[in-house]
Formats: sequence, structure tokens, C-alpha cells
Amino acid sequence: MWSQPVVFVHEKRGLQSIKSSFEALQILDSWWTKVDGAAYKNAIIVCVSAMQGERTHEDARAAFISALIEGDIDLAPVEKS
Repeated sequence: MWSQPVVFVHEKRGLQSIKSSFEALQILDSWWTKVDGAAYKNAIIVCVSAMQGERTHEDARAAFISALIEGDIDLAPVEKS
């Protein structure tokens, strides 16, 4: 689980809240607008590495956010808990 979810607007499903490296990997694998981008490719690698214990889950969160930005996907503000 991540320290904070990443919330973004999915073009078909609306507002999405992603809370883990596994959920991020599912989104990256099943629906993506820029599959050839460097940040997308890096996010896949970092999410898998985090699930294998080779990288931190916060690294995966940051990589996922970079992929969202690269894909021109709108991030939504997250209220701090």
C-alpha cells in the first residue's frame, strides 16, 4: 500500500483511486494512452520491482505519477488523512 493514493480521471471509468503498486500495474497493463513512452515503460519496471521487494512502493508511486503526467492524464487532488 502507498502512503497516499494516486487519484486521476480515467476516460471511461471516471475518477480512479490507485493505492498500490499492484493496482498501478493493472492500470498500466490494461488501459493506457501512451504505451511507448519512457515514463510508462519505467513505471512498469518499477512497479514490478516494488512487488518483488527490489524497489520501494513509494518509488513505484512516483513512477506511476510520472507515467500519468507523460500520458496527459489529469491528476485529482488528494486530501491528506
